[in-house]
Amino acid sequence: MNEHTTHVITDALVEAGIDFVASLPEGNFQPLIAAIEADERIQHVALAREEEGVGICAGAYLGGKKPALLVMNAGFLDSSNALVTVNVMSGIPLLLLIGYSGGVSEFLWMHSQIGVVTEPVLRALGIVYEHGDKLNEVGSQIFDAHMLASITMRPVAVLLNKECLR
Repeated sequence: MNEHTTHVITDALVEAGIDFVASLPEGNFQPLIAAIEADERIQHVALAREEEGVGICAGAYLGGKKPALLVMNAGFLDSSNALVTVNVMSGIPLLLLIGYSGGVSEFLWMHSQIGVVTEPVLRALGIVYEHGDKLNEVGSQIFDAHMLASITMRPVAVLLNKECLR
């Protein structure tokens, strides 16, 4: 992930009103996590497991913050039970920024297996999502996804593809 991409995403988070981000240390996201940690407008919490981020973001929301959870799609899959029992059933909005590995042109076998099930699981959980395929559109997608999460009181996701991750 290059510096321009980190600025686009960080600025989009702030413009959307996001002031709290939880994430697991992840190689693909490391430049973005560093930019978020350096931005005084956003509070960042490092996680040990992605699913704990669901509860931490819910607590932040109940405390008046506007949270986002930054995870890879494997971490999203690990967090699906927590998303349903905490966010969906309780009506707690959450912006999910999901690194979408395993799509077209994936070169690692293990990622392709995770990519195949990501969208079906999102649909099964009733989580609306958009593909962040083009960096020049990701800012507005993040803004729109956060607004939709806020009005529907449900998680909404933006899937960040390889252009945004690498």
